[in-house]
Amino acid sequence: MNESEFRLHLQIETSVLEVWISEGWLVPEETDQGRNFREADIARGRLILDLDRAMGLNEPGVDVVMDLVDQLHSLRATLRDLTDAVCRQPIDVQEHILSELTRVESRRRR
Repeated sequence: MNESEFRLHLQIETSVLEVWISEGWLVPEETDQGRNFREADIARGRLILDLDRAMGLNEPGVDVVMDLVDQLHSLRATLRDLTDAVCRQPIDVQEHILSELTRVESRRRR
């Protein structure tokens, strides 16, 4: 969706969008026709609005939360890749990894 549709969807002013982009909270695709926003950008925009309006976070607070969201997303992707790699291993290797994981988890719970 284009910039105008994005702003209309979230009911925000151009100046607000410019802050979000300059802070790196949103990184729209740049095309010959202008900025293009994805559904993920809408979700991020809603989160930013909730953090700002509903929870009263200031810009540094929003920045911390958005950085943590990005880190979490990256960690989930890494975990998905690791899980895929383990699933491609022979069954005995998978069982050994599962055994080690169970052992580590039980030690942590003590």
